[in-house]
Amino acid sequence: MKKKIYTTTMVAVLTLLLITVGTIKAGNPEYSLIEYGAQGTTTVDGMWTEPDEWYDGPVLPLSDNGVYVYCMDFNTYGIQWCVEIFNDDTDDAEDYWQICLDADNSGGTAPGTGDFKIDIVGHTELVCYEGNGAGWDVITPDAGEITWANLISTSSSWNSTSHWILEIMIVKTTGAIVTGQPPNGMRVAVYDASNSAAGVQAWPPGSSADVPDEYGVISGFSMDPIPEGLTIGVMVLLSSVSVLVGYHYFRKRQETKVAAQ
Repeated sequence: MKKKIYTTTMVAVLTLLLITVGTIKAGNPEYSLIEYGAQGTTTVDGMWTEPDEWYDGPVLPLSDNGVYVYCMDFNTYGIQWCVEIFNDDTDDAEDYWQICLDADNSGGTAPGTGDFKIDIVGHTELVCYEGNGAGWDVITPDAGEITWANLISTSSSWNSTSHWILEIMIVKTTGAIVTGQPPNGMRVAVYDASNSAAGVQAWPPGSSADVPDEYGVISGFSMDPIPEGLTIGVMVLLSSVSVLVGYHYFRKRQETKVAAQ
């Protein structure tokens, strides 16, 4: 069982400051986070196996109706996400989840070598791509490199209504998709065909998978647990999404360990 971490006050949320660990070369530093280590084992099954399974990373908004959590298992070097769309419980062939990574945060106006895109389409098909300087080429991940599952579930501790939950883990040190020590670029997006008027919901908002300069930034990492107050309860998040979409996470320099991964 992991330690539960709760939001303290709205003031603490709104006064979060970004302190960069490492050098940010590209991406959009207005949307940045620290890579924190998971404090327990994540079960990748498309649902919250424990009530606090995803309390180890910052919760970031995709929209008024969606969030994601990101952290890393330092034992397996698996980077992992939980992505949720609170108002989607329909199974559409056009739905997709999307994660983009810029391995060295070099940015660019078009995807290049070391830029990766992972699409899960229709809740059934995973397709991976690497940039070629002008667009994307399909690549094949190694066996066991990516583990994922998505379900319509009521298990989320952020929102107990029935909705889609994606859990995905990628081994970051070997295979077709390799990302080194932060800083890295990252973009997370979802599309719900049943709510097509909402368009693509993404972090950073308005970003394009085809423009790495628009990705957010994993600015550094810490092997310590995430500080209390940086995991944001969904009621606070959704009541304040208009001001939180650009918030930053901070970590005091003396509390951050920078080590090779």
